[in-house]
Amino acid sequence: MKKLTTLLLVALLFTGLTATTNAAATNSSNDDQTIAALEASASEAVSAQQWALFSDRLVDALGSDHSAIQQAAMRLVIRYGKSVDVEDAVFNVMRVYRDGQSDALRRMAVVTLANMKSEWALRFLERSERFEKAPCVQSTIRAVLAEAGIA
Repeated sequence: MKKLTTLLLVALLFTGLTATTNAAATNSSNDDQTIAALEASASEAVSAQQWALFSDRLVDALGSDHSAIQQAAMRLVIRYGKSVDVEDAVFNVMRVYRDGQSDALRRMAVVTLANMKSEWALRFLERSERFEKAPCVQSTIRAVLAEAGIA
């Protein structure tokens, strides 16, 4: 409850909404609009904070030494790539792409790299595509680059 109250106050400050006590007492329509705007701002702030926390946890999981944890994190990045910011883990995923034990794992890493919002990773994949020995990984790289508008 304390967290929600704090978030509502922060939302009030950021949205610049102020209401005088006289206007609030006489105009219930404005009250409803003000309350709706506050609720929307609070839910956006909470949502942004939750995505940031989720992103931090994904970065930690992508840096894990456990393959299963890394794979689960990569699946989540693929699924929620537009909402998460995991660019700090780009080298960990790149390592999975380069050193993965199976082509399926390496393909997952390629798709994860494409969803990480890293221009550097896409350019790396563009350069490495012609040297890729596994045809299925190579075709995945080509598809990812085409989707990104690079190839």
